[in-house]
Amino acid sequence: MSPQKDTTTLVCLFHHQDHAEAAMHDLRQAGIDDSLMTTVGGPQAGSNAFEASELASLGMPDKDYDHLKQGIRDGGVVIAVEASPKQSSAIENIFQKHSAKQIDEVVSTKREEPLAAPLVVAPALAENLEGETAIPVVEEDLVVGKRQVDQGGVRVYRRVVEVPVQESVSLREEHIVMERRPVDRAVSESDVAFGNRTIELTETAEEVVLAKNARVVEEVLVGKTASEHVETIHDTVRHTEVEVEEVLPNDTPGTYKRS
Repeated sequence: MSPQKDTTTLVCLFHHQDHAEAAMHDLRQAGIDDSLMTTVGGPQAGSNAFEASELASLGMPDKDYDHLKQGIRDGGVVIAVEASPKQSSAIENIFQKHSAKQIDEVVSTKREEPLAAPLVVAPALAENLEGETAIPVVEEDLVVGKRQVDQGGVRVYRRVVEVPVQESVSLREEHIVMERRPVDRAVSESDVAFGNRTIELTETAEEVVLAKNARVVEEVLVGKTASEHVETIHDTVRHTEVEVEEVLPNDTPGTYKRS
C-alpha cells in the first residue's frame, strides 16, 4: 500500500458565474490541476445538481448543505478544490479575491487504492483540551454617519443690455412769410410816409430733448433653503456562531462518518 498523503478540500460558493470562471482561471495559473477541482451549478444547472454531485457526501453540517443547494438554485456556482496544506492559503486568497463565500474546509486522506472501510472525513482537526477554554463569539454593528457633499448650485450674473426703443413726438416750427401786393390809396396818418423804420421777426422751432430715468422694476432674491429626508440603509453585518456537536464514545473526536 502506498503512503498516505493528507489533502485539504476547500468548498466555496460563488454567486456570479463570471467570478467563478475568473477564480478557476487563477487556480490554474497557481498550478492547480483541473482533476483536483470540482464545479457544480451555473445558469444551466438543475434544481438537484448539488444532490447529484460528489460534493453531497463530504460530511458537512446540514446547514452548510442547505446553503449550497439554495445558492445553486439561485444560479450560483460551487467550486471544491482538493490541495495540499501548503496550497490552502493561496487557494483561499484566490477565493477571497473573487468574492467567494467559503462554506467548509474538509481534511481527507487520499490513497492510491480504493477504501474498503467507510470513509472518515473531519471538517477540522479536533483539539484535546483540558479544563476550560473561551470561544469568542464576534458580532458586527452597523455604524451610520453622514457627511456634507457638494451638489452644485447656481451662479447669478447681472449685465447691462441695450434694447432699441421708438417714440413719436410732434415738433412745431415757425417760418417767416413775405408777400408784396399792389395798393393804390391815399396816405393816412397811420402811414409813415417818410422815415426810417426797422422791423425784426424771429423764426422758432422745437427740437427733441432726451432724458432717461432709471426705475427698479423687479428684484431677484437669491438664498438657500434646507430640507431633511429619511434614507433607509440596507447592508449586512456578520457574526460568528458556535455549534456544539455530540461526539459518540467510539468515534474519533471532531469527525463525521459516511458509508
